[in-house]
Amino acid sequence: MKEIMKGEEDTPPSSVNGDEVTGLDEEGMFYVEEVEEIDLDDENMEDVTDQEEEDVEMEPPEDNAVLVFSKHTGSVFCCDIHPDGKLAVTGGEDDKAYVWAVETGELIMDCIGHKDSVVFVGFSHDGAYLATADMCGLIKVWKCNLDENQQEPWTVAFEYEADDLIWGQWHFGTRVLLIGTVSGNIYVLKVPSGETKVLQGHNVKVECGKLFQDGMRLVAGYEDGEVKIWDLKTSTVLHSLPASAHEMRVTAVDCNPENTLMASISTDGKAVLTTTNNGKVVGQLEIENYLETVAFAPELGLLALGTLTGAVSIWEVARQMRRNECSKSDGNEAGGVTKMIWIKNYLLTGCLDGSIRAYDGRSGEMVLQLTGHRSEVLDFCYNAKQNVILTSSDDSTARIFTLKDTRVSQ
Repeated sequence: MKEIMKGEEDTPPSSVNGDEVTGLDEEGMFYVEEVEEIDLDDENMEDVTDQEEEDVEMEPPEDNAVLVFSKHTGSVFCCDIHPDGKLAVTGGEDDKAYVWAVETGELIMDCIGHKDSVVFVGFSHDGAYLATADMCGLIKVWKCNLDENQQEPWTVAFEYEADDLIWGQWHFGTRVLLIGTVSGNIYVLKVPSGETKVLQGHNVKVECGKLFQDGMRLVAGYEDGEVKIWDLKTSTVLHSLPASAHEMRVTAVDCNPENTLMASISTDGKAVLTTTNNGKVVGQLEIENYLETVAFAPELGLLALGTLTGAVSIWEVARQMRRNECSKSDGNEAGGVTKMIWIKNYLLTGCLDGSIRAYDGRSGEMVLQLTGHRSEVLDFCYNAKQNVILTSSDDSTARIFTLKDTRVSQ
């Protein structure tokens, strides 16, 4: 495993394994250092208890990563891989975004100038531009220099200051950047001209957004439980869900591959299915509280739901029935799910225990577990061209995993 050091004063997460990606890994091993025999009166008993609490330490997980990038000095909130699979970008709590080589970890560029934690990074669909954005709303769009020698610095195509930022995403078919903010406004930025539209919110935080498969509409979920379907061309609201659909914060939204159905989830455990053409509610799945992420499968007609308490379930959309319960919130070692993506018929989850886990969508069986992070996975992405997973974590590192399991990889 290759390791990129921050400096001699920093100690990177330890690696106890090479680059072989394995299946299930043993976790949760503890040890307690021996203490000398003493008189166990009340005062000394308290001292022993305190000492034992200090000495009990979780063993570092087996590290399946082929590369660790550890230049960040705080939590790494976001990450992305260039479409060609050769460059990675990460953004973090240290107000930094870095571009680096996937194969070697060599630093390509320091995206300087941010004033707050960088919470969104992403390459445009064609790889021509990179966007980095921080919490205070400063958005920088860089012209990518893909010259192998990297002799010329990457230049800023334009900058824009929006409201305090919550999320960002690139359009999947054109050079348009979408930014959601605390004020509820959604900014639509054309690249590289910087031409801007604003989808006016209702002074409530817009928590999440997702483009429809037609590329012309956007569904957005808000802190007060409202869900709106926007027309990007006219900047108007086409449909809104009834107020009774969600009564608490909407945490995530997604659309099915056929562009006919969308799903929205809220912290009170509601997963609402809605038609995309008229905004009519056609189903409601009662799950459990702290729903965090939702993802339609590209095939099979399945929908996955994940919670911060550890439950992962897969549902048949047509019958609105639970097909598989991959993990439960009681006794689930992963402790919770922060993000999910589908690769063919396999569901990949980023977990609070620092692992990436893959489940077979048909059976619900866990078929793969990748470990190495010593704290929760905050973001991850997959690049099919290089067949690698990039993860970012609260442990101040980003990791590259090679997905060698042919069942899961594309």
